[in-house]
Amino acid sequence: MYNIKELLYRTAHRNRKSLKQLADETGISENYLYRACMPLDQSGVKFPVENLIPLMKAAEDFSILSHLANLCGFILVKIPRFKAKRGESIDIYDDYQKASAVALNALKIFFSDPSKANKDSVDEALMKVLEESQTAKKYCDKFYGSTPELF
Repeated sequence: MYNIKELLYRTAHRNRKSLKQLADETGISENYLYRACMPLDQSGVKFPVENLIPLMKAAEDFSILSHLANLCGFILVKIPRFKAKRGESIDIYDDYQKASAVALNALKIFFSDPSKANKDSVDEALMKVLEESQTAKKYCDKFYGSTPELF
């Protein structure tokens, strides 16, 4: 398990974009971004929280946000983007059912052999079920009209 400073380092230094690109996209100087995203033992510079979201968006890495959610007892699930059509309902149902079956199988394997690898498989499978749940919810909202009734 990483701490926030380590995740910040990975977000800034271990992604597809260069530090210069990230600095340009976030409006932070490259030198400051480099120093602020170093591990604690190498730099005393603090990363400003108001620049965290622009950095995560620029790097397309939301592991810090996920870590913060977990620390506070929440689960982070990305809301899917799609245009719902009435004919897609069977596909959404099938995807949800498949994800649930995979998660149940992963749980069964974990309970018979509680290893780190099996726990990671369970975590991944359960997260996929949550993602499919959000997809189904978004579809239902769009299908119904997503306009809440007042009375």
